[in-house]
Amino acid sequence: MKRFFTLFALTSLFMLLANDCQAQICINIRYNGANGNARKYVEEMEKNGIADRIRSVEGCIRYEYYFPADDPEAVLLIDEWEDQAALNRYHSSPAMTEAGALREKYQLGNRQVRMFRPVMPPQNGQNPPQNPQK
Repeated sequence: MKRFFTLFALTSLFMLLANDCQAQICINIRYNGANGNARKYVEEMEKNGIADRIRSVEGCIRYEYYFPADDPEAVLLIDEWEDQAALNRYHSSPAMTEAGALREKYQLGNRQVRMFRPVMPPQNGQNPPQNPQK
C-alpha cells in the first residue's frame, strides 16, 4: 500500500511539473495550539474581519477554516488562489501580517503546510493540449 501512495505522489508531482498552464494554487495549513487557542484564533480572525480582508484580496478563491474531529487543539486552513501573483499579493498585504501576529498571540505551532496545483481533467470530452516538441 505504501508503494501505491509513493507512486501516486510521484505521478501527481510529475503531472504538476509537466503542466505549464496557469493552474490555481491550493494550500492546506494545519496548526496546533493548546487550551482551545486554535478555536480562539479563528474566532478572532473572523470577528476582527481579518479573514474577510484576506478573502477580498484579488485572486483569492477560497479561505476557510476547519477543525479536525480527532484533535480539538488543531485547525486546518484551506486557501486557494488564482495564481502565484494572487498569492504574492496576499503575502504582501497587511492582513498577512495581522494573521501572523494572531498566530503568535495564540501560540499556534507545529505548522504543517501542503501546497497543491490541481490537475485539471480535459474539458468537454476534448483531449488536453499537447506541448509541441522543440
